Amino acid sequence: MLEKSKDPLGYTQEELKQICKERNIKFKDFNIAFGRNTIAIGDDGKSRYYQCDVEKALWALKHKDGKFHLWD
Repeated sequence: MLEKSKDPLGYTQEELKQICKERNIKFKDFNIAFGRNTIAIGDDGKSRYYQCDVEKALWALKHKDGKFHLWD
């Protein structure tokens, strides 16, 4: 099961790298599957990736974690 992000806006890049590492996914492959999606910017100025978009990318990579949402 995909863990909730620590930030309510979404996952940090560090969290995503850890998620990929745990699932044996190359981060480059994740980024390709993630594609061009809207992201949020946290108070620290760093990117936050929305959970629904992370789940969609994981599904594309055959890792069916969490609840799949198709917003786009």
